Amino acid sequence: MEEEKVTKKEEGETSKEEAPLFQKKKEKFVWNFRNVLRSFLWLPLFLIALDQISKWAVVDALMGVPSRSLEVIPHFFYITLTFNKGSSFGMGGDVSWMRYVFIVISWLASAAILFYWIKNLSKKDTFIDVLLAFCFAGAVGNGIDRTFYWEGTTGFSGVIDFFQFYIFGYGEGKSSFAIFNVADMYLTCAVAVLIVLLFFREMKANKKEGKN
Repeated sequence: MEEEKVTKKEEGETSKEEAPLFQKKKEKFVWNFRNVLRSFLWLPLFLIALDQISKWAVVDALMGVPSRSLEVIPHFFYITLTFNKGSSFGMGGDVSWMRYVFIVISWLASAAILFYWIKNLSKKDTFIDVLLAFCFAGAVGNGIDRTFYWEGTTGFSGVIDFFQFYIFGYGEGKSSFAIFNVADMYLTCAVAVLIVLLFFREMKANKKEGKN
């Protein structure tokens, strides 16, 4: 009996060692205040509010300025108010009907992110929860602009963009990097980190399988 207990104990220790450290155990998610806070389900509301406040602050400050631009760091960083009817960083803005396509894409992407996030809450992977919160907030933030900001309702039309950088020099013949906003930053940074994270997790998993 003692030998069997020792054997089972050793097997248990071995299985624990073999389990990759980055894998999260799936448990039943209980919907209560504490778990909602821990899973960062509240975070997108804060991020979306921050995005919208920043956009409307720029509109309020620069809408009446002829150049619609404010110099922050000379020849490098400017706050320049623009209205983008395309996708992130101004792509596809020259085609009017593309705005409707981007509206649909924005809300489909938001729904997909939210569905995946809620479905995987039981894994309690905090870092992934935070990244998904930023992805969701970015998609919804720009989705709000595309859906509700039209000439007839707000006096302007499209997504509010305002961060402008001249990375490759300033002056005649020089163009700035695509003008973007806070929601673009959420989405771009979160997706980039998520891709890198999943890549390294996959590498660790393959390395672990190779050793076994």
